[in-house]
Amino acid sequence: MENNTMQYSEELEKLEKLDLETWLYLYLTKAKIKKHLKIENLSKKREFSIGKTQKNEVYIFKNYDEYRNFFLMYLDDVENELIDLAIYTRGNKGQIVALRGLCERIIIKVKNFKFYQSITEKQIEKIHEKGNLTSLEFAQLCINNNLCVISDKSLTQEDRCNFFDRNCQECLLENATHRLEYENPALEQRENSTNSPKRVLNNRNNFIKK
Repeated sequence: MENNTMQYSEELEKLEKLDLETWLYLYLTKAKIKKHLKIENLSKKREFSIGKTQKNEVYIFKNYDEYRNFFLMYLDDVENELIDLAIYTRGNKGQIVALRGLCERIIIKVKNFKFYQSITEKQIEKIHEKGNLTSLEFAQLCINNNLCVISDKSLTQEDRCNFFDRNCQECLLENATHRLEYENPALEQRENSTNSPKRVLNNRNNFIKK
C-alpha cells in the first residue's frame, strides 16, 4: 500500500510540473494520461503482456533517462532513434510525453526481432528432422492462409486487433514467439454456413479464419 501511495505521489508530481503549453496541447489533442509501471533497475527483465489500449493514451516521464529506462525494464538494449518515434511531445522542464501504444509495440517488435534472431541453424535442423515448423515458418503459414489468433479470456479479439493496429502480420509474428517449434498442421477444406469452402488448421483451436 505504501509503495502504491509513493508511486501515485510521483505521478502526481510529474503532472503538476507540466507547463501550461504542454497541458493545453494534451487537452486539445484529447490525450488520455495513463500511469506507467514504476521504473526499476531489475536483475531479470519483465515479461511483457499485451493489454487493452485506446487511441491517444500517453505516458508521462519526468525526463529522457526515465523514459529510456522504461524500455530497459523489458529489453537488454534499445536505440534512442527507435524510442524517439513514440514521443508525443516534450514539457518545458524536460518531461517526455509518449504514446503508450507505440511504446508497447516498440517493445514487442524488439523482443520479436531478438527471438527470431536467436534461433540457430542447428536448432532449425533439429526442428525439421522431427517434421516440425520453426516459429517463423508457422507464422508465415498463418499469414499465407489468412488465419487469425483467438485471444485468451484476459483480452478480447477486438482488443488484440487494436493493439496491433490491425496489422495481422505483426500480430501473428508475435503469437508464434511463444514456442520454438510447432507441429506441421494439416490444412483441410470445410464447408461453412454459406456453403463456400474455407481453409482451417486441423486440431488447432487457437486460430480462426478471418
